[in-house]
Formats: sequence, C-alpha cells, structure tokens
Amino acid sequence: MEKLADPSRRRLFRGRVKTQQVIRLPWVISETVFTSGCTQCQDCIKSCESKIIVKDEEGFPKVDFEQGECTFCNKCIEVCEQPLFSGVFPKDSIEGLTEGSTENNHDKAWPVTLEINDKCLAKNNIYCQSCRDECETSVIKFKYLDSSIPQPSITEVDCSQCGACISVCPQSAIAFNFDQTTV
Repeated sequence: MEKLADPSRRRLFRGRVKTQQVIRLPWVISETVFTSGCTQCQDCIKSCESKIIVKDEEGFPKVDFEQGECTFCNKCIEVCEQPLFSGVFPKDSIEGLTEGSTENNHDKAWPVTLEINDKCLAKNNIYCQSCRDECETSVIKFKYLDSSIPQPSITEVDCSQCGACISVCPQSAIAFNFDQTTV
C-alpha cells in the first residue's frame, strides 16, 4: 500500500487548510508521531475485532465509534510494527476501571472527554436512557433536575472511553471532544 506523499497539499487543494481532529488508535503518542510514522499498511484495520478502525480521507487509520465500541483488545497495537504507542495498558486494567477509581486522563486511551450535546432526547424532555443502558462502567447516570424526565450526567474520571454509548444514541448526541490541554 502506497502512503500519500503530502496530505497537507491535498487539504490545501480541497480548500481545507486546517486539519480535522480525528481519533486515532488507542495510546498513540501524538498525532504528529502517528502521521509521520504510520505506513498505512492497514494491518490494524484488518486486525480490529470490533471493525471500528477505518481509513480517514488521507488513508490513515482512525477510530469510528459510530461503527461500535472499542474492546481494548490491543490487537491493533500488537500488529503495528512502528513505534507509535506509549503507555499501553493491558485489557484487564481497562476493565478494572470502576466507580471511585482515581485514573486520570493521561492514563486514558485518547486525550478526549465524553460530552452529551443538546440534541439528547432526555435534554429535550423525551425519555431515553439508551446510553446508560449500554455503558458497562456505569459512568452515565440519569438524575431528576428541573424536569419530569431524568437528565444525563457523566462521571468522566471513570469513563473507559470504549465508545459504546456513541453508536447507540438515536440522536448522535454523544461524542468525544478533544481536551483543550492536548490540542
């Protein structure tokens, strides 16, 4: 597979000078390290048991949580022959994240936070808790605030970042947003 020579030139000709932030594979050192070191061999795409790793418009692998959730099997990392990853945690440590854990975002798979926007059905007084039902770590909780419909809240520190809640949301109201400290 041939790597694109200069993706920034392509963006310029398409009228997109600023790069769009995408979620790469878990525990990538940085976007710069990834895009300069990735050979676009697609081994990670082929090895992904959840089929959530896809090619972006420049041919680099990215994670698409609309396709499903990350199981943190680390197969994408194991098949990669390039030194693109740091702080790789075994699957057991991810499953071990429970309520009350003290893990922080630099121990997370991605430098992102989970956010629920205003398209959320519950935020529009329509009963829905599909994200909570899908969340194995129970970080999405629903509480009665000022309405008769419970509203979602997220305990970010305990979120495993698996993305299971993203694909089940009927309104596409849940997304990972990049932390401003890492941009």
